[in-house]
Amino acid sequence: MIQKVVIRRFKRFEEETFNMPSHIVLAGPNNSGKTTVLQAIAAWSLALSRWKELNDFWRHGGAYPKAPIARQAFSAVPLRSFDLLWKERKYQGAVEIEIQSNTGWTVTMELLADSTEQIYVRPKPAIEPEELRSVQLNTVFIPPMTGLGTDEPVYTRPKQDQLLGQAKPGDIIRNLLIEAHQSPAWQPLVDSIRRLFRVELMPPNDRGAQIISEFQTSEGTRLDIASAGSGFQQVLMLLSFLHARPASVLLIDEPDAHLHVILQDSIYSELQSVAAKTNSKLIIATHSEVIINSVPPEELCMLFHSPKRLANSVERTRLAQSLGVLSQTDVMLALESPGVLYLEGHTDLDNLREWARILSHPVNDYFTRSLFWKLTVWQNRADGPGVSAQKHYEAACMVREDLPGLILLDSDAKQRVPVTDITGQGLQRVAWQRYETESYLVHPAVLERFIESKVGPAEMSAQARADGMAELQRLFGSKELLDAFAANPHKPPAIVENYLRTTKARAEIIAAILQAAGIHGFDYTHYHEIAAVMKREEIHPEVREKLDAIQKAFRL
Repeated sequence: MIQKVVIRRFKRFEEETFNMPSHIVLAGPNNSGKTTVLQAIAAWSLALSRWKELNDFWRHGGAYPKAPIARQAFSAVPLRSFDLLWKERKYQGAVEIEIQSNTGWTVTMELLADSTEQIYVRPKPAIEPEELRSVQLNTVFIPPMTGLGTDEPVYTRPKQDQLLGQAKPGDIIRNLLIEAHQSPAWQPLVDSIRRLFRVELMPPNDRGAQIISEFQTSEGTRLDIASAGSGFQQVLMLLSFLHARPASVLLIDEPDAHLHVILQDSIYSELQSVAAKTNSKLIIATHSEVIINSVPPEELCMLFHSPKRLANSVERTRLAQSLGVLSQTDVMLALESPGVLYLEGHTDLDNLREWARILSHPVNDYFTRSLFWKLTVWQNRADGPGVSAQKHYEAACMVREDLPGLILLDSDAKQRVPVTDITGQGLQRVAWQRYETESYLVHPAVLERFIESKVGPAEMSAQARADGMAELQRLFGSKELLDAFAANPHKPPAIVENYLRTTKARAEIIAAILQAAGIHGFDYTHYHEIAAVMKREEIHPEVREKLDAIQKAFRL
């Protein structure tokens, strides 16, 4: 059995080591390398098998002889050109796939670049010829189910392998049923299908030009397997492979594809049962939460950027949850960004960007080049849209343990919003003192300048600006308060400050001012245009504090 796999320069991996002391489930999002691991093992097995056909087990000049493999015969991986096997398509030198067995042997197979249509393979010389001659490791790679055609002739085994190499397992499922029917595997296969679907799998008929394969319902109706649902076909394909082609290592890619959650749980139990009966090892690639939650933690290997074996059931639960939370973009940004910022809306981000630009603040580069932000739902508002910051952050930390996070909350007139110290570690929290981000756009000179930019310069906008300020005076309650606010916007009278802390500026202040000025239908999603006309000295000190907090939280 396989104990360890080392992959060098194969597809996405420069060099990665996978320890596999027992069954292993490779779990991670799309494009994280799960299938690549299975393909590497299948490529190793194919390379060793083809090399042994030379029947020359001796070193020549210190190296074993090379065996050629044509692209059409390379059934381990579907590809149109051999350079696609090399990392970043740098088609030179050797790909190396090393497998260590629990019986003690270690064989590293080299895949040597030749042309786009052919490569050479050979073992590295570290292993002795006598030991190499005795190495046996049968593998079966089972790709996800493809469409099942209405017709399928009898294929030779090389043709079947070629179709598998083209990722077309649906094209040979009836041939697999023929193989199973001609072996002791047929009855266990029939029993499994009966138990899972309550139908009777009928013996296949290969006497004509096309193979006929049917099942019988509980009502006695016989139907072609092509008329069954995709879940039935997926399970039939998996079990046909397992029963018809027993091997010491079963490489199964997304066994949960097309399956309802109940069947996802059942099929994994079925796979375990078959493996136990045939003394086989399972190596499975999946992102199914059902399968992940049913696997012992020690059999799980998390794949985001690099492989990580899980230590306990808590990590298993977090992994399952993370796959339902993180997008592929989230995974990429968690690895590359200095931190993840949680905001209550895109308008908050737009305002922060404008303020950082005007101030030439260091976080401006973060906003421009390496931004990782998500819409957040504060835990006390679990009925709101989006995913809670805590849940998303915990998922992101499965990708990168030292990823810092920062939640920037609106106060929403709450008496006290819980905040944390800014340490540059973990999930940190700060909150605006005023009602919301847009509260810091309420500045008489800025609003007049914005109205002028929309209505026209000087006298063209004089009345509109006057009407806007009259509306702000009405909201404040007196001309004296407006004059005091205009004289010192950063330190207004207490009654004005309290008003800005308890009133939703976006809907009740700015919208009313713009409406009074004759600027109708100006949506709040464009309020960052107000921020864009601010001068450095007009930006409130608390805005600078929040930008400083982002800088410190992400160690910029």
